[in-house]
Amino acid sequence: MAKAFTLADTAPKFLENLLAAGKQERTVRIYGTQLGAAVRFFGEAKTLKALRPADVGRFLKSDAVLKKPSGKERAQPTVDQIVRCLRMLLEWAVAQGHIEAVPFPKDALPKRQRKAQTDAAQ
Repeated sequence: MAKAFTLADTAPKFLENLLAAGKQERTVRIYGTQLGAAVRFFGEAKTLKALRPADVGRFLKSDAVLKKPSGKERAQPTVDQIVRCLRMLLEWAVAQGHIEAVPFPKDALPKRQRKAQTDAAQ
């Protein structure tokens, strides 16, 4: 039986892949911090295959994304970066064969990906 990959054990592999692809260490470190918010929200044991678009939608609207640990509102660019980092990790997981599709709500995907997802469903 294939290993069920969790968000917690996939994030470091994804970040290593970014470093290997030439991303700057500072960028990868920031991405790691952003992905930490998702790991804390979903928990260490949540498998990628168990993530549903509705789960990700709840995360995107949660205080884990929208607020700093201090309780202050996050700046919109930071919110966008957290969303983008999670989406990139999930797209990488699809490319690695860990999951079949990116479990993102359609309205949170970039326009080109929404169209591709709609075309694939038909």
